[in-house]
Amino acid sequence: MADALSVLLVGYAHGEGGITTHTHWLAHGLAERGHHVRVISPMPLPGQPESLWPDRGYAVDHYSDLADTLRGFATLGKTGFDVAVVVGTGWKAMGGVLANRRIKHRVFFEVMSGERIGLLDPRWLVHAGFDAIVGQASTVEERFCREFHWRGKRATIPALPEPLELLATIPDRGVIAPAGKLRAAYFGRLALHKGVGFLVEQWGALSEFLESLDVYGTGDERPAIEARIAELGLGKSIRLHGRYAQGQAYVDLLRGIDLLLLPTTGAEGAPLVLLEAMACGTPFVANGVGGIPDYANQYCRITSGDIGEFLPAVAEIAEEIGAGRVNGSGLQRHYRDRFSYSVLVERWESYLRALVSGMPGKGRA
Repeated sequence: MADALSVLLVGYAHGEGGITTHTHWLAHGLAERGHHVRVISPMPLPGQPESLWPDRGYAVDHYSDLADTLRGFATLGKTGFDVAVVVGTGWKAMGGVLANRRIKHRVFFEVMSGERIGLLDPRWLVHAGFDAIVGQASTVEERFCREFHWRGKRATIPALPEPLELLATIPDRGVIAPAGKLRAAYFGRLALHKGVGFLVEQWGALSEFLESLDVYGTGDERPAIEARIAELGLGKSIRLHGRYAQGQAYVDLLRGIDLLLLPTTGAEGAPLVLLEAMACGTPFVANGVGGIPDYANQYCRITSGDIGEFLPAVAEIAEEIGAGRVNGSGLQRHYRDRFSYSVLVERWESYLRALVSGMPGKGRA
């Protein structure tokens, strides 16, 4: 490939988080298109497997302490890189990219909310030699530029979710038509700001529309949530399942529910679970914080960011589903046109090509 790019992706290559998912699938997609891709990652955390994808199609290097980080970044690649993309926040990752003078262009990809964390936030390093920033969603991009006083090149491109369309069989879903009340679920981390406790406390109102709530995920809040479910006698209605599977088993879980709920109230980027639900034709109700509003579509409901609007949004979509006006196949088309694996790899490839050639300006991609 005569015009192949040499790309360094700085992320995390292990575990099951959104950064890992995005880093792997972007690296995989660019490599499939003939580009020369390397990933550099911190060493796996204790107890985590080295990689979920042994047949990557790209090389992975690691770094640990500061000296090792600077040495590792400085010696990567004999011919240098056309562009490096840093996803996630850290002094080592951003400083390491700045230390390698054979990197021609540097991009910081903001996958969180864009909110600044104190005066010593490592993302200030964008001003020390990064060429552009990319936000996972338009509101994330705007907030990052405002909080970090960024006036340079900027764009909005979503992160890559797990490409379920490649890993599983997903038939068109058709109109959502439950026999009775809706079967709802939550997928994600069990942290206070994620709002599962809110769903438990509001079950009296939610149960008017929902038959059950299945909660998939782990986190520090699980014992408190479990205790509160038992205290309220809701064990038959709200069930905690722990980790959820990937691939076809994950698709089957998403397609087996009528509604996904995401009542998060804290700092948020743009949760990939919402894209994965779209891919399966499963509608959602989400509290519109962070970059979530970028996922708006006619078959789902997103609040203004006020959690007080969440229960009315559930009531509204329950009425729409009951009237046969929520089309899972239409939601899947929305996903395929805007967020599918092929679409997002193409957007990233086009953006990186344009950056390397000097074309992007300050407008969004």
